[in-house]
Amino acid sequence: MIRHESEESGPDAEAALDVARYKYLLRVASPRVFDVVHAEVFAQLPVDTRDAVYRRLCRDLSEEHRPTSPDPTELARAAGWAQDDDPAYLLRMFRRPGDQSDDKPHSGSHMQGADTTLYAASVLSAAARTAAASPAAAETLLGFDTSLEAAQVNPNFSVRRSDGGVDRTPPPPAGWAP
Repeated sequence: MIRHESEESGPDAEAALDVARYKYLLRVASPRVFDVVHAEVFAQLPVDTRDAVYRRLCRDLSEEHRPTSPDPTELARAAGWAQDDDPAYLLRMFRRPGDQSDDKPHSGSHMQGADTTLYAASVLSAAARTAAASPAAAETLLGFDTSLEAAQVNPNFSVRRSDGGVDRTPPPPAGWAP
């Protein structure tokens, strides 16, 4: 896998690239790659976080699509159903794995401790880092450099036009999501 330095350097820039790679994977990965990568992601989560993800998936998914256990393979299967139903679900869920509702802000006290904020409870960066580093994702990520997700993180990346040319249109403002 090719790692690129963004215009900014450091852990925040690398985390932003990992999240962009993860968004790209969510958009283009085959079901097999999706399942393998997510089994790896869930296996890397701490047990208490994996349990929170399990409870969240059980709450949010219909009965026939719910995971039967917090086993990483079972969570990956359920995550596939969730992604099929709502392409932004996993991004929201990894941002707030123990959240009880997406409709209102929370103090975070119901999650991992009274001093835990929603940002601190987020596992999106860790999940994205694991997914982006997965050998199963390597072939899929070959197209990342010319993706919209890459251009949104670093304007030095270019997006190929459908006619084969390169679109040099500036990327949308930071924080903008389709």
